[in-house]
Amino acid sequence: MKSYSTPEEDDGDGLDSLLDTMTNVVGILVMVLIATQLGVKDAVDRIAQSEKGSQESVQMLEEQYISNLALQQQLEERFKDINSESTRQVELANLRQQLESTTSKLQAAKTEAQLLSVKLTEQRKAAATIVATMESQKREKEQLSKEISKNLEEEARLKALLSDYKGAPIAGTESLTLPNPRSVPEGAKQFTLLCKTNKIYPLFFNEQDRTVTRKAIESIVQQRQLFRGPELGVNHEVLLPLVNRKPPTGEYFVSNLTRSGIYPRISFTPRATRGIALKEVLGTKSRFSEFLDSFDRNSFYMRFFVYPDSYEIYMAARKAADKRAILAGWEPQDDEWVYTTHLGGSLLFGPKPPPAKPNPNPPSPRPAPKLID
Repeated sequence: MKSYSTPEEDDGDGLDSLLDTMTNVVGILVMVLIATQLGVKDAVDRIAQSEKGSQESVQMLEEQYISNLALQQQLEERFKDINSESTRQVELANLRQQLESTTSKLQAAKTEAQLLSVKLTEQRKAAATIVATMESQKREKEQLSKEISKNLEEEARLKALLSDYKGAPIAGTESLTLPNPRSVPEGAKQFTLLCKTNKIYPLFFNEQDRTVTRKAIESIVQQRQLFRGPELGVNHEVLLPLVNRKPPTGEYFVSNLTRSGIYPRISFTPRATRGIALKEVLGTKSRFSEFLDSFDRNSFYMRFFVYPDSYEIYMAARKAADKRAILAGWEPQDDEWVYTTHLGGSLLFGPKPPPAKPNPNPPSPRPAPKLID
């Protein structure tokens, strides 16, 4: 099989062949020169001895001798060039060795640089993760700081309210306890009371009121042709401003139509100028006392939703309800919370959701809600 050599190997072989050829040529020329000189010398001697030699022949032979000497000098110079070429060949070999050594060192340095680059990339990723964690912890710390400040402000405000309170004191043995819910009696219905701005707002809203409100809203939808088909539902962007332009107002609440996804809901906002004050709750002959005395405790239970500024009045109202054996429960809320309830009916602000697929393993019946404490 024919082998192929590298350019460097081809270069070396060519110079070696040239060197051999030139050496052979020089040798042959030297031998020719020696033979020529011997022949010239013999001819000169013969001519000198011969009486027939002429001066012209002697001169011609001398010129030939001088020419041969010049040729000899040229051959010697060429031989020196050949020796110089051998020296270059040796230097070229040394340079090749240095090039191979430098290439090896360069490759090792390149490999080390690649390893350092990989390590640097990993360190940068680790640093980015640490920075992200620190930023998250910083945000959590700021949030906790805000919550602590808010709680401290609320505590100070409640203490100020208690210090400014001039009414009848609540028994010192009473304390506010966290809700401990238990099941609602079977058949009992919830009666809602909101405790806000240290007042009580009873919410008188039954199914009959819900039906009347829904029919009034459905009438507006029909008159204004706001139903856009089963795929879009009712145009809430037009309906809500129409209904809420003059919202229904009761004794204690202003009600508004709101939207929760595709479902309409009714919100109840306490009227600031209304509500049952603490003095009435503590009194024995007040409208709140009359309300408690006429409360149907066999069909209803009380559910208090307490804002942060109304724990005091809740405790007073709860004490009055407990004296009358009225079942009750409570749930604390924040300042932004708003009580809402469903509107009922088929009015939707979007496409009707598909029916749920039947569950092959139906869950066990849900227990009664735990709203009494």
